[in-house]
Amino acid sequence: MVPEVMVKPPPSGAAVESPVKEGSMSDVTGAVVVGYDGSPEADRAVDWAAAEAVRRDRPLLVLFASDYDRLRVSPEFLDAWSPATVQEAADGIVAAGEARARAAHPGVVVQVRTSHRGAAAALKDLSEHAGIIVVGGRKHGRVTGVLLGSVAFAAAAHAHCPVVVVPAESEVYPGPEHPIVVGVDGSSGSDKAVRLAADMAAGTSAELVVASAWETPAIDHWSRLYLADDDWRHESIAAARSAGAAHVARAKEVVEGTHPEVVVRELVQEGRGDLLLADASRDAALVVVGARGHGDLVSLLLGSVSRSVMHRAHCPVAIAR
Repeated sequence: MVPEVMVKPPPSGAAVESPVKEGSMSDVTGAVVVGYDGSPEADRAVDWAAAEAVRRDRPLLVLFASDYDRLRVSPEFLDAWSPATVQEAADGIVAAGEARARAAHPGVVVQVRTSHRGAAAALKDLSEHAGIIVVGGRKHGRVTGVLLGSVAFAAAAHAHCPVVVVPAESEVYPGPEHPIVVGVDGSSGSDKAVRLAADMAAGTSAELVVASAWETPAIDHWSRLYLADDDWRHESIAAARSAGAAHVARAKEVVEGTHPEVVVRELVQEGRGDLLLADASRDAALVVVGARGHGDLVSLLLGSVSRSVMHRAHCPVAIAR
């Protein structure tokens, strides 16, 4: 999300001002905050964030942040050490993000900010007061979806508010033709995901797909040799299937209780949850997941299913908190 740029340090003994325009937190409360660096994925993130700011009727804060000692805004600044030069370049980047947001949604209220703390740290601080954080997701390598940008991952793992990761390939926003998918597993994390997804579906007139996966219990070789029948296995399969259906039914009740106008479609399938959500993302505008599910250690900041969905999804992914 944020470029890695080396800026030549100033001569020994020279005074250096911190190239930062931090601002106060009062203008961040409830805002939609988007990280911007001029990259294709950041462009998509600004488009998505501007639409979300309009939907929420909240201001949009466009942030450019990078470590001062590692700032690389463009090749012509490789030999620059002047804080004023660095700040001028940063101002130009964030101004481009502001202009893009206003062009996409002329009615949006836009604020801008630059920071020298580094993108991950700056976004984490802002997330304590922001309504939602939006970042661009960067995918690399031969295998699509294997790697995700470090800033996007750090924001998703450490933010105090919901985070949306928008891939550069994404061009749609939730609406009547573009559904929202939410993954549920009965955990407190998926409960938060349902509430966030239901709110967004209601605000965009999008269909809400409530999805849950169940896996066939493993069978070991010795059990097959010594057990006369597989009744125990069939019972386990039935229980797993029933649990998945129950998670979906419970989530549907929550949606109907808070947003009865939202159209809900149920999706219960055998298989891994992350693969189910990744497949459903092909026709969706947004996939919403909780930060952690039942299968993750409490010490983990981001659950394994959430991480996998972020890597594999074909549309933006929201991490609910």
